Amino acid sequence: MVFSRLFKRKKKRESLSIPRSLFLKAKPVRNPALKWEKDRKTKEIKIIVPLKPPSKTQERKQQKKGFLDKLFPPEPGERIINLDKVGSIVWELCDGEKTIGDIVNHLVEKYRIMPEEAELSLNAYFNQLSKRGLIGFVVPEEAKELFKEFSES
Repeated sequence: MVFSRLFKRKKKRESLSIPRSLFLKAKPVRNPALKWEKDRKTKEIKIIVPLKPPSKTQERKQQKKGFLDKLFPPEPGERIINLDKVGSIVWELCDGEKTIGDIVNHLVEKYRIMPEEAELSLNAYFNQLSKRGLIGFVVPEEAKELFKEFSES
Protein backbone atom coordinates (compact mmCIF):
# COMPACT_ATOMS: atom_id res chain seq x y z
CA MET A 1 0.00 0.00 0.00
CA VAL A 2 2.78 2.42 0.88
CA PHE A 3 4.76 1.46 -2.20
CA SER A 4 1.78 2.08 -4.41
CA ARG A 5 1.67 5.66 -3.15
CA LEU A 6 5.41 6.12 -3.67
CA PHE A 7 5.35 4.85 -7.21
CA LYS A 8 1.91 6.30 -7.94
CA ARG A 9 0.51 2.95 -8.94
CA LYS A 10 -3.17 2.53 -8.71
CA LYS A 11 -4.46 -0.25 -6.58
CA LYS A 12 -5.99 -3.01 -8.66
CA ARG A 13 -9.73 -3.12 -8.19
CA GLU A 14 -11.33 -6.37 -7.42
CA SER A 15 -13.41 -7.61 -10.30
CA LEU A 16 -17.12 -7.74 -9.75
CA SER A 17 -18.59 -11.19 -10.00
CA ILE A 18 -22.34 -11.31 -10.27
CA PRO A 19 -24.42 -14.45 -9.98
CA ARG A 20 -25.51 -16.12 -13.21
CA SER A 21 -29.19 -15.46 -12.49
CA LEU A 22 -28.58 -11.69 -12.26
CA PHE A 23 -26.36 -11.72 -15.34
CA LEU A 24 -29.16 -13.30 -17.38
CA LYS A 25 -31.66 -10.66 -16.15
CA ALA A 26 -29.53 -7.67 -17.23
CA LYS A 27 -30.69 -5.80 -20.33
CA PRO A 28 -27.99 -4.65 -22.78
CA VAL A 29 -28.53 -1.21 -24.33
CA ARG A 30 -26.74 0.28 -27.34
CA ASN A 31 -24.95 3.60 -26.82
CA PRO A 32 -27.34 6.24 -28.20
CA ALA A 33 -24.43 8.46 -29.30
CA LEU A 34 -23.49 5.91 -31.97
CA LYS A 35 -24.84 5.57 -35.47
CA TRP A 36 -25.17 2.19 -37.10
CA GLU A 37 -26.25 0.80 -40.44
CA LYS A 38 -27.33 -2.63 -41.62
CA ASP A 39 -26.12 -3.88 -44.99
CA ARG A 40 -29.12 -5.08 -47.01
CA LYS A 41 -27.34 -7.94 -48.72
CA THR A 42 -25.17 -9.41 -45.97
CA LYS A 43 -27.36 -8.30 -43.02
CA GLU A 44 -24.18 -7.27 -41.19
CA ILE A 45 -23.99 -4.16 -39.00
CA LYS A 46 -21.55 -1.31 -39.40
CA ILE A 47 -21.15 0.86 -36.27
CA ILE A 48 -19.96 4.42 -36.78
CA VAL A 49 -18.11 5.75 -33.73
CA PRO A 50 -17.57 9.53 -33.60
CA LEU A 51 -14.06 10.54 -32.58
CA LYS A 52 -12.84 13.61 -30.75
CA PRO A 53 -11.09 16.20 -32.91
CA PRO A 54 -7.29 15.70 -32.83
CA SER A 55 -5.24 17.78 -30.40
CA LYS A 56 -2.39 20.00 -31.60
CA THR A 57 0.24 17.37 -30.76
CA GLN A 58 -1.70 14.68 -32.62
CA GLU A 59 -1.95 16.98 -35.66
CA ARG A 60 1.84 17.49 -35.62
CA LYS A 61 2.41 13.73 -35.42
CA GLN A 62 0.01 13.21 -38.32
CA GLN A 63 1.95 15.70 -40.45
CA LYS A 64 5.10 13.60 -39.98
CA LYS A 65 3.51 10.40 -41.33
CA GLY A 66 4.58 8.67 -44.49
CA PHE A 67 3.69 9.12 -48.14
CA LEU A 68 0.75 6.67 -48.16
CA ASP A 69 -0.82 8.31 -45.13
CA LYS A 70 -0.86 11.59 -47.03
CA LEU A 71 -2.47 9.93 -50.08
CA PHE A 72 -5.10 8.02 -48.09
CA PRO A 73 -5.81 9.96 -44.91
CA PRO A 74 -8.22 8.39 -42.44
CA GLU A 75 -11.71 9.83 -42.29
CA PRO A 76 -11.62 12.61 -39.74
CA GLY A 77 -14.09 12.38 -36.96
CA GLU A 78 -15.22 8.74 -37.08
CA ARG A 79 -14.15 5.13 -36.77
CA ILE A 80 -16.06 2.23 -38.29
CA ILE A 81 -16.52 -1.15 -36.64
CA ASN A 82 -17.88 -3.97 -38.79
CA LEU A 83 -19.70 -6.76 -36.96
CA ASP A 84 -19.97 -10.31 -38.23
CA LYS A 85 -23.28 -12.09 -38.78
CA VAL A 86 -23.77 -13.32 -35.19
CA GLY A 87 -22.48 -10.06 -33.73
CA SER A 88 -24.97 -8.17 -35.89
CA ILE A 89 -27.86 -10.30 -34.63
CA VAL A 90 -26.82 -9.70 -31.02
CA TRP A 91 -26.38 -5.95 -31.68
CA GLU A 92 -29.94 -5.68 -32.94
CA LEU A 93 -31.23 -7.54 -29.88
CA CYS A 94 -29.51 -5.06 -27.53
CA ASP A 95 -32.53 -2.76 -27.41
CA GLY A 96 -32.92 -2.38 -23.64
CA GLU A 97 -36.05 -4.55 -23.68
CA LYS A 98 -34.60 -8.03 -24.09
CA THR A 99 -32.56 -9.58 -21.31
CA ILE A 100 -29.31 -11.43 -21.79
CA GLY A 101 -31.30 -14.60 -21.09
CA ASP A 102 -33.61 -13.76 -24.00
CA ILE A 103 -30.60 -13.26 -26.27
CA VAL A 104 -29.09 -16.56 -25.10
CA ASN A 105 -32.37 -18.36 -25.90
CA HIS A 106 -32.49 -16.71 -29.34
CA LEU A 107 -28.94 -17.89 -30.15
CA VAL A 108 -29.63 -21.40 -28.81
CA GLU A 109 -32.70 -21.75 -31.03
CA LYS A 110 -31.16 -20.17 -34.12
CA TYR A 111 -27.75 -21.89 -34.07
CA ARG A 112 -28.59 -25.04 -32.06
CA ILE A 113 -25.80 -24.56 -29.54
CA MET A 114 -25.64 -25.35 -25.83
CA PRO A 115 -26.94 -22.58 -23.52
CA GLU A 116 -23.66 -22.58 -21.55
CA GLU A 117 -21.69 -22.00 -24.75
CA ALA A 118 -23.97 -19.12 -25.74
CA GLU A 119 -23.68 -17.56 -22.27
CA LEU A 120 -19.88 -17.74 -22.25
CA SER A 121 -19.61 -16.31 -25.75
CA LEU A 122 -22.07 -13.51 -24.96
CA ASN A 123 -20.24 -12.69 -21.76
CA ALA A 124 -16.95 -12.26 -23.64
CA TYR A 125 -18.64 -10.32 -26.46
CA PHE A 126 -20.47 -7.98 -24.07
CA ASN A 127 -17.22 -7.38 -22.15
CA GLN A 128 -15.56 -6.22 -25.37
CA LEU A 129 -18.47 -4.01 -26.38
CA SER A 130 -18.81 -2.43 -22.95
CA LYS A 131 -15.06 -1.75 -22.62
CA ARG A 132 -15.26 0.15 -25.91
CA GLY A 133 -18.30 2.10 -24.70
CA LEU A 134 -20.60 0.66 -27.36
CA ILE A 135 -23.17 -0.80 -24.95
CA GLY A 136 -24.30 -0.44 -21.36
CA PHE A 137 -26.58 -2.50 -19.15
CA VAL A 138 -29.82 -1.95 -17.33
CA VAL A 139 -29.43 -4.08 -14.23
CA PRO A 140 -32.30 -5.65 -12.29
CA GLU A 141 -33.29 -4.14 -8.94
CA GLU A 142 -31.77 -6.99 -6.92
CA ALA A 143 -28.36 -6.35 -8.55
CA LYS A 144 -28.28 -2.64 -7.71
CA GLU A 145 -27.38 -3.35 -4.09
CA LEU A 146 -24.50 -5.55 -5.22
CA PHE A 147 -23.12 -2.78 -7.46
CA LYS A 148 -23.57 -0.22 -4.68
CA GLU A 149 -21.48 -2.33 -2.27
CA PHE A 150 -18.79 -2.79 -4.93
CA SER A 151 -18.51 0.93 -5.71
CA GLU A 152 -18.22 1.83 -2.02
CA SER A 153 -15.38 -0.60 -1.35
